[in-house]
Amino acid sequence: MRMDSQTEIIRLRRRITELERQNEEIERFAAVAAHELLTPVVLIDACAATVDDRLDGDERHAESRRDLDVLRRGCMQSRLLVESLLLHAASGDRPLRRGRVALQDLVGDCVALLEPEIRARGATVEIGELPVVRGEAPLITAVVNNLLVNALKYGPRAPATIRIGAERDDAAWRVHVESEGEPIPPEDRERIFRPRTRGRGERRARGCGLGLTICREIVERHGGQIGVAPAAGGTGNRFAFTLPAEPRK
Repeated sequence: MRMDSQTEIIRLRRRITELERQNEEIERFAAVAAHELLTPVVLIDACAATVDDRLDGDERHAESRRDLDVLRRGCMQSRLLVESLLLHAASGDRPLRRGRVALQDLVGDCVALLEPEIRARGATVEIGELPVVRGEAPLITAVVNNLLVNALKYGPRAPATIRIGAERDDAAWRVHVESEGEPIPPEDRERIFRPRTRGRGERRARGCGLGLTICREIVERHGGQIGVAPAAGGTGNRFAFTLPAEPRK
């Protein structure tokens, strides 16, 4: 082997080692940063809940209670964002911790967490019979949370219904979150899964445009696929993703 080739190999190995070290430092920093970001949000939410309890039943403070509800919804959304970003950053270079995931319970917990936002929008969430799948529960939770938040953000302002269900698809389950509202045009159905992208004409929607990107990466890590199609009847959108089914005994 020529001397210049050996030198190049040594240089590349050193560079790889340095990049691995930097990646470890970034992961440690992300863990500390997440804790520092979440701590004040949790404290604010806890204080707001305490004040809300003190005002319970007193009609003189109805407006203040509505303001507290808005504050708590903001805390909830901040927690979802930080936790999703952490999962997105930390899950790509390690094996999945696969296990038995009961979607009925997982989705119920997600809906309960989003109850203030659901109530504020006058929305209704219908949950069908959901299966047990194989996967990493926290990551699947991030997918469901993001799809529910997306349905609430981009759905109609008037009372609407969000439907969650599943169908068997060979060795996998196809889970869907169907919402009412403006159908996504065919030319945008792939674009919206790219980073920092939102549906057109949705100026009122806030966020950093990473929710659907995170969903796609998590689903694909599980060996599945995610996409969007018009909802039944042509009004609204159906986001669907596949996950491995729990093996039959």
